[in-house]
Amino acid sequence: MPKTILVTGSTDGIGKHLAMKLASEGHEVILHGRNSEKLRVALSDIQLKTGNKKIHAYLADFSMLADVYRFSQEIKQDFEQFDVLLNNAGAYFGDARVATSENIEMTFMLSVQVPYILTTELLPLLEKAPSGRVIHTSSFMHHFAQTSDLDFGLEQSYSAAKAYNNAKLYTIWLAIAQAEALEKQGSSVTVNAYHPGLIATNLGNDGVKRNLRSRILTSLMKPFSKDLDQGIETGYYLSLLPEVAGVSGGYFAENRLAKVSLKGFDLAKSQALLAYLDKKIQIFKESYGD
Repeated sequence: MPKTILVTGSTDGIGKHLAMKLASEGHEVILHGRNSEKLRVALSDIQLKTGNKKIHAYLADFSMLADVYRFSQEIKQDFEQFDVLLNNAGAYFGDARVATSENIEMTFMLSVQVPYILTTELLPLLEKAPSGRVIHTSSFMHHFAQTSDLDFGLEQSYSAAKAYNNAKLYTIWLAIAQAEALEKQGSSVTVNAYHPGLIATNLGNDGVKRNLRSRILTSLMKPFSKDLDQGIETGYYLSLLPEVAGVSGGYFAENRLAKVSLKGFDLAKSQALLAYLDKKIQIFKESYGD
């Protein structure tokens, strides 16, 4: 039975490739991008190559909370329900700390804050589906996170690698916290995180100015990377396969539950993360007079 699936960050890379596969199988796909021309091209390309006309495109810059909420409202206006929210949008930033007007560090913003808001805002639509699923994109690099001080915004000590690794760990923390909360509420919606793998086409091609050590590491890792067909396998598996129906709060890689480094995750840290996320939302809403 065809599903309706929202894939954020779907104008290139893993997001577009997964959207293409889903569309080719007859699923209704909701695309998202922040560049209008890339979004137009992705929409046209997917429709032309798959013959599927049930492809929709939404423009939103997720570096701004106002756009995240506008995007959510547009989805709620245009759809009564959908089956899968795949939070794929993300980025690796450079040596200087970049933050939103609410002082949310940008890597954290895209990997954690935005998925938190989208899940919360779009949950009523997912709950109307027979088996609503939320999928957060994490990474193997979460194993190298440094979280002893719970400085979620990296205001005290920033590096691009630390920001990325920590955000990918917090993505897993978020999946666990949301899964537990939804279960307590009696919701059937599941939340999981996954590692898509190291993707060859994205390595060193993201336009980010990296330091020499990072560029050398990237070069050394390329021979062990995956192509896009391999990279979308676990995201596809979590989106559609019946084997994971009802499974929630997990971390997946290679189509199965994988070893995870939770870095001392407990109830207190879960509450601290959610409190930080809610605080940033409150700052935003107060600034907009909501």
